[in-house]
Amino acid sequence: MLLEVVVLSRVAAPVAAAALLALATANAPYAAAAVPAVKAAPCVRGESEGRGHSAVDDGEIRWTEASRYDGLRTHAITQWGKLKKIRIAPDTATTVNDLEFRDYTDRRSRTAGYFERHGGIAQTDYIYVNRHWLDTVYKDEPRFRRNIMVHELGHALGLCHKPDTSNSVMRTAASPRDVPTAVDRANYQKVWGR
Repeated sequence: MLLEVVVLSRVAAPVAAAALLALATANAPYAAAAVPAVKAAPCVRGESEGRGHSAVDDGEIRWTEASRYDGLRTHAITQWGKLKKIRIAPDTATTVNDLEFRDYTDRRSRTAGYFERHGGIAQTDYIYVNRHWLDTVYKDEPRFRRNIMVHELGHALGLCHKPDTSNSVMRTAASPRDVPTAVDRANYQKVWGR
């Protein structure tokens, strides 16, 4: 279809605008069909995802800190919080702690961080981040550092690892992706709804 830009007089402009709006409205289903929706990515072999794999309790994650990486944690919470289905908030004296952030150092580990799920009622789950990877390997790579925390918080939201060919923060390999992608949003919505 060829589109032309036409300069119209003040009298013809409202009529033309109404005609264009009617045309756009009439063709809206076809226009929507032309842009395919991003699909959720599959889990890597042997993994699964879902609400039962998460730290979510009653639509929220209440967390406490025990990490020197407050800025990374804040970034991850902000990014996943934009998806709005699950509230991620600090623990208070009247709430149950669902998730705790902890640091460890292991120079031999190939893991920059991991999520440890305990899964029982009133039991705390953990996100561990490896200081060796954050302070040595990715010392000068802020996006990789943020990716590690966003990735681990994705696990706390019930998401699994994705194949390294996926455009996802949940890939098994660290990457400079430091915000949930369209694929991650599709997986999040698959687990938690729109």
